[in-house]
Amino acid sequence: MYKPADISSYDVIRTIKRSFGKKLGKIGHFGTLDPFACGVLLVGVGGAARLNEYIHEMPKTYLAVGRLGEETETGDFTAPVSQKDTSPYLEQTIAKMDIEFIQKQLQEKFLGDYYQAPHKYSAAKHEGKKLLEWAREGVEIKKEKKLRHIYELEVVSYEFPLLTIRVKVSSGTYIRTLFSECANHLGTIGSLVSLEREAVGHHHINDSLRKDQWPNGAEWDYKKFGIPPEKTLLLPRVVFAPKEAKLVANGVQLKLDRALESEESESLLYWAYDSENNLIGLIKKVDGEWRVQVNFS
Repeated sequence: MYKPADISSYDVIRTIKRSFGKKLGKIGHFGTLDPFACGVLLVGVGGAARLNEYIHEMPKTYLAVGRLGEETETGDFTAPVSQKDTSPYLEQTIAKMDIEFIQKQLQEKFLGDYYQAPHKYSAAKHEGKKLLEWAREGVEIKKEKKLRHIYELEVVSYEFPLLTIRVKVSSGTYIRTLFSECANHLGTIGSLVSLEREAVGHHHINDSLRKDQWPNGAEWDYKKFGIPPEKTLLLPRVVFAPKEAKLVANGVQLKLDRALESEESESLLYWAYDSENNLIGLIKKVDGEWRVQVNFS
């Protein structure tokens, strides 16, 4: 789905539930987008909702537009400016930097492994409550920095004070925190003006359902628009003969040599099929055995 700005990720789920009720079983989204942000929101329907922990690990690509020289409490301009950079350095030096220089500085600093703590106005949780909920109550929770990874960082445009960057990052990376740290590295402060999630793994905004394509009643053909699990996670295949397929469908662990055939891969996760090409579920190589992780039978 393509989530517009100014609605919550769960508002998208409510739209589907209003159309179908309990007909589709469990429905959930994979990776929250803040209300002010827009872009790709993957939604799992029925058994696919159980793939959350695997899809959540896909890298995500964002287009972020931020303003240098101003900062807000939330890291975006849904809140009033709380701090302004009035130093001569901002106008005399940062304003005159070119794209190539900025990109080189930011790539050298941030590409690769990157430690980051969640923003205080984020959906990360402390004692079962979101940090943003604590912050709104006047309590700032500081969590430890965690290892993230920046795969790509490109400066798309720079028209001072607006800086636009495109980043491909590992799961759990907070872009407004990253943008703030980019601004700090350049010698100033900054907050996001807009944020668009362009992709989750290989799922791109060009393939997303815009609001006019969203469910508007139970006659909406979700199978026409939906993506089969095996095309959501691109993984190798393992095939089982009828007897073994039945065991796998019942969650029984099998030795690796009990498979009829399997693709060579360094991946530990595989899609399991029976000999008639029916998808059984998601299976994993563990200590010389096949162990079912998600069962669709």
